[in-house]
Amino acid sequence: MSQETTQSSTSSAAKVTHALKVLGDIQEKRDEEIAKYPSEAIHEESDIESDSKSPLFDRFYANGGSKTLLQMTNFNCREIDHLWHRFHTVLNEKFTLGRGKKTDVSPKDILFIVLCVVKTPTNWDIMGEIFEKKDPHFSGCFLMVSTS
Repeated sequence: MSQETTQSSTSSAAKVTHALKVLGDIQEKRDEEIAKYPSEAIHEESDIESDSKSPLFDRFYANGGSKTLLQMTNFNCREIDHLWHRFHTVLNEKFTLGRGKKTDVSPKDILFIVLCVVKTPTNWDIMGEIFEKKDPHFSGCFLMVSTS
């Protein structure tokens, strides 16, 4: 093996090591940021179903906090809220205005479902079971969002 090849592989290994260190530092910062948010329920279970505008999202948050949301979507609660504020107008128009049958899933819950599906690509039956929705309805909601 020539000296040039050895230097190239050493340089390549150093780049990979540096990249892993940078990613590790980013993950540590994110973990510290997530630790700032409480993980206990913000509502009693009975309150969630009765008065929530996004009962599905709230149910997952109430039963595990920001860590559950992070595990399911790769976003913590604050990041999901930020996305919601960026897209709520479009999603509300898409799912609550116009003619035709409306979905029983709230627009914020649909955003949450889409983030989960994108993070964990699996078949529609499994995701529908997790969110207690039948496949045609579930995949239809996802397709409506993805074509927005």
